[in-house]
Amino acid sequence: MFSRSCRTTLTCLALLAVALLFGCAGPAAQLNQPLRMDADGRPDFLANYGLERYFSNLSHRTANSADAADSDILLFVSISGGGKRSAAFGHGALRGLRDVALHPPDGRAISLLNALDYISGVSGGSFPAAHYALYRDRSFETFPSEFLHVDVNAYIWGIYMLPWNWGWVVDPLVGTNDYMAQIYDRLMFHGATFADLARVGRPIVSINATDIVNGTAFPFLGVTFDLLCSDLNSFPIARAVAASNGFPGLFGPITLQSYADRCGGQRPPLATAPVVSPPETEDTSARRRELARVESIYGDPSQTEWVHLLDGGIADNLALRGLLSLFISLQSNAELFNRTALGTRRVLVISIDGEAEAPHALAHQRKMGGLFETLSAASGTQIDAYNFETLALTRVHVEHMAERIRNIRCAQARVVYGHPCGDVRADLVHIALSGITDAAVHERLARIPTGLTIPRHDVDDLVQFGEALVRDNPVIRSVADQADFVPLNAPPPAPDVASR
Repeated sequence: MFSRSCRTTLTCLALLAVALLFGCAGPAAQLNQPLRMDADGRPDFLANYGLERYFSNLSHRTANSADAADSDILLFVSISGGGKRSAAFGHGALRGLRDVALHPPDGRAISLLNALDYISGVSGGSFPAAHYALYRDRSFETFPSEFLHVDVNAYIWGIYMLPWNWGWVVDPLVGTNDYMAQIYDRLMFHGATFADLARVGRPIVSINATDIVNGTAFPFLGVTFDLLCSDLNSFPIARAVAASNGFPGLFGPITLQSYADRCGGQRPPLATAPVVSPPETEDTSARRRELARVESIYGDPSQTEWVHLLDGGIADNLALRGLLSLFISLQSNAELFNRTALGTRRVLVISIDGEAEAPHALAHQRKMGGLFETLSAASGTQIDAYNFETLALTRVHVEHMAERIRNIRCAQARVVYGHPCGDVRADLVHIALSGITDAAVHERLARIPTGLTIPRHDVDDLVQFGEALVRDNPVIRSVADQADFVPLNAPPPAPDVASR
């Protein structure tokens, strides 16, 4: 039996724990805000961040002396999941794009990175994607110190081990990932929202999570939030990144509220059209139908009141399926796509894949190891199989898009901005850890577990090899060498009789 003094001590400790639990303020339960209405009381879809506002930039008619928007390259980059391993590899890949020079006739010193139209990141890849989109060249100086070299796992342990971080235990409206969003904001984003991305301008950035109810990729883009009649501009970047990195079991979901009833069934202008002309491939048509189905679910308040988001790698660990949705949305808008097609000769999609290889060594071991090794092996094997399918599907979509661009150009004129109308090339380049030829280095880096803390020398090697693999890739360099530039404010090429 406890003595009176012992009982008193235990009581005091219990009271202290309760005081710590309830007395320390955790992160507030932040919800997304409703979409603003215009002067006529209609939903202002075009004010939201993303495709609606910046699609016109894809027409390559908005260049200035500081960028390469007037090149005839349409450049898309995706950065895969894979924790800090992929974040470091992706950061290096962006550096590699900066190393590849373009050669405008006026002698400007610009790189292929300046021609970037769209960057997509998922899970670990969302960190370099969002950071670069917000800070641009400054990201190359600050991202390593603000994230890559930081022991983020220590913050995760703190959420579970320190009593003053246990608000998520008693408050059902606050989860562990709300704490991580707060940490990411403090480390990197400093209160920035998607409105800040809008002010910076192109490239468009898509941070991708998974809608765990519908089992689909959920890109943080204006068109997606428009379907929920919600304002993306006011949404913190850190919360989007936290949603994209919400590893199931370790973190709870980031939840969004639907305000679709306020929009009265009106759909944003770039919502997916159920059909398109001319006819598409079977794969493209099937994806279009699926996108239209999910968009109808989001836009129907009787079907969706809340959207629960977890790690984007569940639905698409390469961040490419959101890009396929972009292709479909772009081609759904005939006027916009025609304008874009006339200024495009080269379509380049670069998939930066920092995912580790399947753990084949486990086939020679009696024991699997701990819980995290088991989960990593199981998810990694599934991701590898799914990635192969995603790459094959993306290649089909890229080739189809090139064919449509070719047809539009040749329907306009035989020569478009000084080049034969059929001179259109599309490439999908997959940059992966398997491209590291040094066997010892490759094995060491590929065995890095998926997490948010890795040794500094591994971080630096991942950055170095990501940079080199992009910089020295022959396809990427060939596209850059072949790039041409359209004079600023040049009118569309005049149609000729032979093209009709």
